[in-house]
Amino acid sequence: MNSVERYLGDTYTLVDTLKNSEQGFVAVVYDKQAKRPCVMKQRELNLLPIYRTLKELNDPHIPQIYRLIERDGKLIVVEEHIDGATLEDFFIYRQLDENLAEKILIQLCECLKVLHGKNIVHRDLKPPNIMLTEKNFVKLIDFGIARTIKPKNSADTELKGTRGYAPPEQFGFFDLGQTDSRSDIYALGITLKNLLGEDYDGRLKKILDKCTALEPAQRFQSAEELRAAVLRKKKFLYAKKIFSAAVVVAAIISLPQTVNFQEIPPQEKIPESAEEIQPAEEIQPVEKVQSAEKSFEPPILPQISLPEVNLPTPAPLPEKISPQMPPAEKISGEIELKLFLNGELTGKEHMVYLRGWQNWARDSYGQILFPDDWQARLRVENHSGKDLISPRIAVNIGKDKKNFDVPAILNGQSFDMDIPLGNKLASPEKGSGHLQIILSAQDVPQIFLNKTFRLLK
Repeated sequence: MNSVERYLGDTYTLVDTLKNSEQGFVAVVYDKQAKRPCVMKQRELNLLPIYRTLKELNDPHIPQIYRLIERDGKLIVVEEHIDGATLEDFFIYRQLDENLAEKILIQLCECLKVLHGKNIVHRDLKPPNIMLTEKNFVKLIDFGIARTIKPKNSADTELKGTRGYAPPEQFGFFDLGQTDSRSDIYALGITLKNLLGEDYDGRLKKILDKCTALEPAQRFQSAEELRAAVLRKKKFLYAKKIFSAAVVVAAIISLPQTVNFQEIPPQEKIPESAEEIQPAEEIQPVEKVQSAEKSFEPPILPQISLPEVNLPTPAPLPEKISPQMPPAEKISGEIELKLFLNGELTGKEHMVYLRGWQNWARDSYGQILFPDDWQARLRVENHSGKDLISPRIAVNIGKDKKNFDVPAILNGQSFDMDIPLGNKLASPEKGSGHLQIILSAQDVPQIFLNKTFRLLK
């Protein structure tokens, strides 16, 4: 055992091996000195300059690099362990929501702007290399085939990448030149297109179409340009909502005046005889308006003022338009979904580690199944300040999907529901099992709970 191996053994404890092949390994280890979980991976030594740059960047969207160690002509990287799930795990059984896609796109643009500013091209942007934390914060991982842009090169020295995500120039097609910032933009566009689905035709479609143009010159030329296009689209929709709300408000304000003039009975306008005319001091216009109100029930004009108008809208307006209405993230944060496995709370992490599975049953495909007596309990705690009316809960375990109608959950109350796991998919033969729970109710954005089951030896 040499000094490097002795150092690694004294400093780190192996928790789980995620990948082990001739090309290298990826493992979860525990740092005994820093007392934290880390990810340790083996990389080619030529990546050392890139990883040194990443370590200096300390960007929030990139895992923090703790140590770089040279061993037997290879590079050992020790980096931050991300508490979350990849986009591949997150959306393996459903499509990506448009609003979340927009947030992911903006965050990745911010990350790529920093990387490209250092002439680093990731070259492997795809769902397995994009992680999402519990608070929907994006982390870009796996720089195993990243490269530095070299202005004098006409093509990449090594043609590497994931087919279906990498742009044509990454494989040397059509003499389009070397990969650069526009190559990552192409892969980012393909990633979001795949997650949004083939039939997606929403507000991001034209932007993603431009990202994925075959000619690099026809794409967005930088991550900052792409981010600006997304924000412009967002501001346009925001202004459109304001205009629509203003038109409705103006129409409602003008409504009482029209009713008051049209609905006054003719006999009150033109007396039939002089005897019916009252002296000026005895005329009581307030009583006449009130009488008209009792007959036709129009709103009283003097009581209407613009600040008091509070109109319902078909969709929640942004927080700047309606300060009284909390944004979707705040509502979701105050409606908690807690998952218990066999009576034990799984915690807030997306990853759930399962032990003692070696004797569990398998299906005809070799996939590992939960034992018959395993069950989960879902607890919904409502602290949102509003009642959950007509709630529905969708549970996706592997490829099994079930919907449940549950009673109304009033503010301050909780609701428990048992979920049988017996003979459900715990993990495929290769990879991780998934459990997804979706809560929907009137006037409340959908709330998601995602858990990934990983088997430990």
